[in-house]
Amino acid sequence: MRLSVHLLVETADLPNLHDANSYDIDGRLFAVGTTPPRELLVPDFGIRVAANSVYLPAIGLDPEWSRALAHDGLVRGMTGSHTLHVDARQPVPELLAELLARYTSTRYRTEAPLLDIIRAVPPRSNVKAQLDLTLGHRIRAGLNVGQHEPELRHRGEFYVFAEHHWFLVDRGQLAALEGKLAAIPDVTGEIALQPCVSLARHADVMTRDLDLVFTTQTFARASATAKRWREWPSCRDELSEIHRAHWPDWTVDEPRFVYAMDPPGALPFLDKVTLLHHVTRIRRYGFEVAFARRPIPTCAVPSPRTEGLPLRYPD
Repeated sequence: MRLSVHLLVETADLPNLHDANSYDIDGRLFAVGTTPPRELLVPDFGIRVAANSVYLPAIGLDPEWSRALAHDGLVRGMTGSHTLHVDARQPVPELLAELLARYTSTRYRTEAPLLDIIRAVPPRSNVKAQLDLTLGHRIRAGLNVGQHEPELRHRGEFYVFAEHHWFLVDRGQLAALEGKLAAIPDVTGEIALQPCVSLARHADVMTRDLDLVFTTQTFARASATAKRWREWPSCRDELSEIHRAHWPDWTVDEPRFVYAMDPPGALPFLDKVTLLHHVTRIRRYGFEVAFARRPIPTCAVPSPRTEGLPLRYPD
């Protein structure tokens, strides 16, 4: 039996609470089936359950949110995973108790520590009303509030709006996020000195030093390639063969993953979260990560190399 499960916020006031599709499990309210109003639902329910279910026994979870963790869906899950689809294999109250345990677990801090960086603002709070009012004023005044998801500072706190919710950004984790992104090395000059070749798969560009450069705007592609390099001999062999064919006398054992982009600190907040999520995944596979400013050069600067640039393998 396939179910659509929703966890309600702790302050939710749901009419007909005790009908056949509502359940009280250890003081938390679930709705099964018809979706209640979105403002009453926990926005990160699905992604937290998925992150906490890694390495746990299968209970019939739809893979939507586990796939989101592996690809570019972390932020979408943090702000909009109100619904969790489950192929029920046990009585509904037992299933809901298990889902609640997986939602409240802290196992996710290994797989997705950034889940804690934002927290939904209560839908009927004074803060939400003030943020809505401020956002409206700024839009009418033509002021910048963010390219995609509006971002506001209010009384010393930082908020972002996504999926019809306001979210409070944790100060400490925001500082840590900014620090980690600032520490990603800029290898623009180094990449400019490298001969390179375009790739049809796995990355967009390969350099002589086995930098795998990603020029598209999906951060997940690089972490997916890192996973394939480690786990799929065919991927490793294919990329190594391309490298040998172009530079037979130049031996490099491990690739470095390079994002072609503006400095990470210039990204919108939620894009920063997505980027750091994938940078962390790449580093867990044991690879270096860097960025190079656009445009990525299509040819190499002739030797001798310019002194003073941050070369990966200095002569």
